[in-house]
Amino acid sequence: MTASPFALVIVNYGSHQLIADNVAGPVAEEGARVYVVDNPSSVAECQAVRQLCAERGWTLVASAANVGFGAGVNQGVRAAISDGLDVFVLLNPDAAADGPVLAGLARAVREDPGGVISPRVVGSDGHTDFDGAMVSLRTGRTRMRWIDSDGDGEWVNWLTGACMAFDRSTFEETGGFGEEYFLYWEDVDFSRRAVACGRHLAVRHDLLVVHDEGGTQGSQGRRAKSHSYYYWNCRNRVVFGRRFARVAWRDWLAATPSQSWQILLRGGRRQLLEDPGTFVAAVRGTLAGILVTARPHPHTREGRR
Repeated sequence: MTASPFALVIVNYGSHQLIADNVAGPVAEEGARVYVVDNPSSVAECQAVRQLCAERGWTLVASAANVGFGAGVNQGVRAAISDGLDVFVLLNPDAAADGPVLAGLARAVREDPGGVISPRVVGSDGHTDFDGAMVSLRTGRTRMRWIDSDGDGEWVNWLTGACMAFDRSTFEETGGFGEEYFLYWEDVDFSRRAVACGRHLAVRHDLLVVHDEGGTQGSQGRRAKSHSYYYWNCRNRVVFGRRFARVAWRDWLAATPSQSWQILLRGGRRQLLEDPGTFVAAVRGTLAGILVTARPHPHTREGRR
């Protein structure tokens, strides 16, 4: 029996070797058509990605500039739509999943139209990184927890963009990923806009993906994070809050210093001592987010943009 085709969309930035290693199995036998969106980082990397795609029969979507993760996803999905595909599975370059897991996610979307679905995600050491997550619409605090009814009003669910599956109708109704985030929080934003459009979120705990977060950023270890990780996480937490916190916006702003500090501590206190630039990146990101939210934004609806 021929597997139903689906698009496997991977956004690359300087990570062709990770992609080559992590998508090493015969995924095409499971119906996957691979679309690699290359956000250019160097001439050598662009050439390496082009060669990799040619060798494996993948579709290369070459961006003219580094447009970020959300815009890259949108480019890849639109390319797949133009090829007639209607189910999409996103996979980070630093995430590894075998063909049956990817096909299982695509099949789950087909069997549950309007569903947005992520698998369970673990690190290479077996530690669970994602098994469902929630965000407080009052403070912006996140935690690993899941409520099937989609939260309690303050705490609501979201899915990870490290590996996420959805269909064409969901993509078109939401307008795709938010391109203004550039990096981080666009998956939280997409999750909440999907719910606002009548879609529902689900976690397939039986499907497993291995993800070493930060691999595409040159991570120095399991806990250590890059400066860009802190900058964009702190910035985009504020951007997301301005859009979704609504009546709790003042509470969200008041919680910003403590929540930015919690983001900073994700890399461990040792990193703060060894690299004070991480603190500067978090402060800069927080201030940038506040400045962005002070400007009028044309997209104020939670649904389609």
